[in-house]
Amino acid sequence: MVENIQFIPNRLTPASENLTEFIRHCRDDLTIYGKDFKWQENYWPAAELTFGNIDQKTRLLKTENLMLTPFIEFAKAYVRYEMAYTLKKNTNLQALRCLERALVLTKGRADLADLNLTVLDRAALIAKEKYSPAVAYRTGRGLAILALLVSEKRLVSGMLHWKNPNKRPIGIQRTGEKAKLLRDKKLPKDDALTALAEIFSSNPSSPRDIFTSSVCAMLMCSPSRISEILSLPIDCGVWDTQRGGKKVYGWRFQPSKGGTPYIKWIPESMETLAQEAISRLKSLSSEARKFARWQEDNPGLFYRHKNCPDVDENKPLSPFEAGLALGIPTHDPNTCNSELRRLGLSGKIGGNTLATLNNWVRRNLPRDFPWYDKACGIRYSEALFCLLDRQLHINYPASPVLLWKPKLETVNDDLATIEKKVGYIKPSIFDRHGYNAEGQKISKITTHQFRHLLNTMAQHGGLSQFEIARWSGRVDFKQNRDYDHMTEFELVDMLRAKDASLTLDRPLEEIAEQLSAKLPITRQEFNTLTMPTAHVTEYGFCTHDFTMLPCQRFRDCLNCTEQVCIKGDRRLDRIKRRYEQVVELKNQAEKNIGLGLAGADRWYEIHDLTAKRLDEMIKILENPKIPNGTIVKLRNDNEFSPLRRAVEIRISASLTPGQPEARLLPELQKIVVEGHGQTSH
Repeated sequence: MVENIQFIPNRLTPASENLTEFIRHCRDDLTIYGKDFKWQENYWPAAELTFGNIDQKTRLLKTENLMLTPFIEFAKAYVRYEMAYTLKKNTNLQALRCLERALVLTKGRADLADLNLTVLDRAALIAKEKYSPAVAYRTGRGLAILALLVSEKRLVSGMLHWKNPNKRPIGIQRTGEKAKLLRDKKLPKDDALTALAEIFSSNPSSPRDIFTSSVCAMLMCSPSRISEILSLPIDCGVWDTQRGGKKVYGWRFQPSKGGTPYIKWIPESMETLAQEAISRLKSLSSEARKFARWQEDNPGLFYRHKNCPDVDENKPLSPFEAGLALGIPTHDPNTCNSELRRLGLSGKIGGNTLATLNNWVRRNLPRDFPWYDKACGIRYSEALFCLLDRQLHINYPASPVLLWKPKLETVNDDLATIEKKVGYIKPSIFDRHGYNAEGQKISKITTHQFRHLLNTMAQHGGLSQFEIARWSGRVDFKQNRDYDHMTEFELVDMLRAKDASLTLDRPLEEIAEQLSAKLPITRQEFNTLTMPTAHVTEYGFCTHDFTMLPCQRFRDCLNCTEQVCIKGDRRLDRIKRRYEQVVELKNQAEKNIGLGLAGADRWYEIHDLTAKRLDEMIKILENPKIPNGTIVKLRNDNEFSPLRRAVEIRISASLTPGQPEARLLPELQKIVVEGHGQTSH
């Protein structure tokens, strides 16, 4: 755990001195990236970062693309400080590259001392020109974070109050051709999926092909992140029995973005594929796990693999024997001698023993050994993807005494043709199996596209948003929308499949007639309607006009005069059940009144009024003298009426107590009440 990582600036010294001290602090005081970390290198393997400028496109750093001094020293310090401070992988390298280019174009040199708002604006514009809208937005956000840090730490003069001008890009949930192209980029191509399926079904023998094809098969079994797949334990498979006695198969998963551990169930159609992929990977990692277990149990003894010389631990070895023990792939004495010296070992006869070689092996174990994934509690000896160094190499044999942990790039690099060095193009799995021959070019595919594909298939299949989020290992189901790539036409087809009335299996003339019957009408026609508005309720229909004002009853339909029931409607059974419930509540409120409970009398009044109205409604709806189809509407003298209130205000304003006409006020109010609430049947 890194301690005391905060840099405290001196408020009394110039910004240039604070910047120099900040770089020294990050170079000499921080311990992030381990003991073997080399500040002067321009490629940091532990951080997987290359300090090239914005023209650097590949991982192989070209001399002409190196960041300029003195900015490169600040860039290294910033990356290391951010990593130590946030304890997560740095994502601001694009921001640093754009900032360096903006300084050069604006000030003629790459010096952080020249940083100001104009330079930041230019850097954001460069990001917008060079990167996609999503990357440009994230780069601008990284620039804002950088500006805040250099201001707070007094690395530049003055405070830089700067906001990201690059807008967040439009999401994939839009319709249209651009949104469709964006969605298609997130999904794998059919030809690539077919090729991977054929490679897996051919049962490849190459470790590299076994690894890549098996990982892709697992990614097709459940919507997973590659980091979650690569962190699976050897005993990840789980069998369970459902209520009906059916056996189901799943994997124990640890989500990588805050989710709780759970079992991800595999669809029945993919169970055989999932088990075969796990079986192949177990076989592939068996020797590495065996070696890891030996190192846990026997740290003082050299691992006796099949090619190890059968000699005593302390017997002097020849260079050839030492090469056999370490798995150096050569029988040439000179080559073996030079390789031993390259590894920091003696190339002389008798210069090494198995004991001294074991010390070298122990020093070269992974930094967190025996933990493969400490957060998940998985050791190297228990990890499904615990491999030997060079085990996936095409041209060299695996090292019997060095462990290796595959990463995201291990899979993605094998799913695309990449230029690793000048003049050397690394073949992909498609190249090795002849799928990229002339006329059959397979484009790039990434591991995350499988996750997008399965989520889209789940949307097609009608899974609920909660089920999709659960299956994908998400904390918030609202994140599903970023993985939903259904087009607007597919959504319409799904709705039509659920609702027969939306299908177009009728003549267009009939559809046109139905549409014309529902077209808007004039205000005069609307005013002549007996019941201009109608909304279905639990007990009948509501005739409230929502164009005038919102509902004043908050769904208290039984005590509303705008509630309409129809004689002979099947909703009579609901009204009877409601009456029984209200009577029971009324009796309970009456008991509470006897117990002296506060507010019980008010509840009794409400339930008593509702019970009386329901009883009256039931008697009317069951009256055999009233024909079916009759509209029934109960009156309520206590009902609030905007019309009645308006009339009362006008009458009160026009009549004063002393005038003869004032005696008519109660009668007028009664007329308004009776006119607003009435019983018709």
